[in-house]
Amino acid sequence: MQNEEPIRCRMAACREALNDGKEWSFYLINDNLIAFDLVVLYAIGYEWGDIGKSETADVRTSGLAPGAHALLWRDDGTGAELRMELKVRVHACDSEVRMQFEFPKLYRQHNLQIVEGLGKPGWQVPAEGKAKAEDGSKSH
Repeated sequence: MQNEEPIRCRMAACREALNDGKEWSFYLINDNLIAFDLVVLYAIGYEWGDIGKSETADVRTSGLAPGAHALLWRDDGTGAELRMELKVRVHACDSEVRMQFEFPKLYRQHNLQIVEGLGKPGWQVPAEGKAKAEDGSKSH
């Protein structure tokens, strides 16, 4: 990125029945003034006490405009009783930032508020991070 502004986004977990046997949708919302060239969901983790597991993913979306959102993951609800963590890489203006979003015990969430920019009830988690140039140097 040309300036040192952090990349900002939110992940929203929404309880949705989409006739696919899954219960929760996870949307990434671009809160920046620039488009995200590429967003990659690369891991999903589940933890209960000291017991955890994770799975790799390779869910990609490109050209995510400012204020736009993308559905990155659907969960069948078994993770709702655990702490879920979604790990994402965001690429913008030849830079990359890694972010993680945690959702503990989704099953306890009731009376969810409407998520701005999504228009659906959900639980949102914001994140921001400083971009690093994709060659590993700090972006200017």
